[in-house]
Amino acid sequence: MTQHQNRLSSVFRFPAAALLALGLFVAGCNDGDASGPDEKEEQTDAAPAAAEETAPADLQPIAGVPLGDMAEGSVDAPITVIEYASMTCSHCASFQQTTFPLLKRDFIDTGKVRFIVREFPLDPYAVDASILARCTGEENFFAVVDKLFAEQGKWMPAPGPINEVSQNATRGRLADYGEAVGTSEEQFQACLRNKPLKEQIANRMEEAKSRYNVHATPSIVINGTLYEGSRAYGDLAKFLNDQLPKQ
Repeated sequence: MTQHQNRLSSVFRFPAAALLALGLFVAGCNDGDASGPDEKEEQTDAAPAAAEETAPADLQPIAGVPLGDMAEGSVDAPITVIEYASMTCSHCASFQQTTFPLLKRDFIDTGKVRFIVREFPLDPYAVDASILARCTGEENFFAVVDKLFAEQGKWMPAPGPINEVSQNATRGRLADYGEAVGTSEEQFQACLRNKPLKEQIANRMEEAKSRYNVHATPSIVINGTLYEGSRAYGDLAKFLNDQLPKQ
């Protein structure tokens, strides 16, 4: 193990253990078809994680690391769109690269839609990537999310068991993306340990399931209702146009 990976290993246990404990592993990326590691099925028989001491600093929010909704577009937009996404989901990456740019051009930048991204990580790697994106700060969040989706094949591990070795190696690659925008490896480690940040992600997942019946990604909620239609841009644009106030 490299020194880079060894330093990251000290915060290994949270994502897998916490997601298992909360029952947050869900099947599939979309309709049961997840990309990346094989172990995406729900796991309910895992042994509870050993208790760990938490440093006082890890119990407090980190300055500059946002905990609230990450949104683009006017707060006065007549339509609010929420995307629940997992950073390891190939369908989410496709949506980000093909549909979202058109949605931004035609609806977000024109004041018609306020677009909110909420994390719905399907595995520990996605948890780590979500934490990294927030750790880089509000000013870098969307650019980092876009980069991670565009380069899933570079930072995600090959299909196989989720274990300490694979997660530490993945964290090492993720740390490079943080450093590219000025977030040091030490800052990333602090974010990985941070309880308010981890709880925010877990709570958002629980809310998505209980409030909107979200169980796969990407899932889109439009003005408080889960959108069941096609995510192809033409179909989504038609639906959004139908929701706009009539002139």
